[in-house]
Amino acid sequence: MLKSIKYVLKENFTNLFRIYSISKYELLSDMRDSKLGVFWNFANPAIQIITYYFVFGIVNKRNAVDGIPFIQWMLAGMVVWFFISPCITQGANAIFSKVNVITKMKFPVSVLPATVVLKELFNHACIMVLMIVFFITQGIYPSLDWLGIIYYCFAACCFGISLSMITSVLNMIARDTRKLILACMRLILYLTPILWPISRFNGAGLLDRTVRFVMKINPIYYIVCGYRDCFLYHYGFMHYWKQLAIFWLITGVLFVVGCYMMYKFKHKFIDMI
Repeated sequence: MLKSIKYVLKENFTNLFRIYSISKYELLSDMRDSKLGVFWNFANPAIQIITYYFVFGIVNKRNAVDGIPFIQWMLAGMVVWFFISPCITQGANAIFSKVNVITKMKFPVSVLPATVVLKELFNHACIMVLMIVFFITQGIYPSLDWLGIIYYCFAACCFGISLSMITSVLNMIARDTRKLILACMRLILYLTPILWPISRFNGAGLLDRTVRFVMKINPIYYIVCGYRDCFLYHYGFMHYWKQLAIFWLITGVLFVVGCYMMYKFKHKFIDMI
């Protein structure tokens, strides 16, 4: 087990420039297909933000959550979903999408999940710029508490890479894995309190207690709450130290399992094609 962790860490750290180069190439190749290029990195999330604002802020105006307008509360969580969702769905296809490279040369396969996350990190930065502008127009101005976003962004990257190492290998074993993940992600969006507040389940009944427990061990919800804490509630990342410990325990387990699978199948990926 330790041998596999050492193998993956060494392969990633010795290929940092390669990770950057692949991510940059993938990003530029997407832009190369359109005349407006980087404009769409801002336009697509801007259109989504405007749509959500129109639906939840004007047409179907929801009640405030903890005294915060619903649209502000919701978008502070949706910005996480815009980042973590493609990291997971595209991360599952990280190895299979590079089969042409893997079959032609000796390639450090374990770096591929990191290239997906790094590419999405740039898109996330574009969305964050738009979100900051939106919050300023809503009378919410940058503060030192917003620096906590750096920690939660790092946590999201670690979770995305760790999970993608597992799912990308599973997708090589069974091609239905990515389709299953795509279906599950649609479900997770509505099961995770991103579009609705968890305060709806404040009762003492079994269902309410079960929902609260599941959410506390949900890594995505931890990051969503973290962004909201920084943007809106002005809490530090140690405020929910129990959830912090649970998140890093789950992420650590995923990373160890991912390293083991990468190491075990490193010479078998070509045979799986």
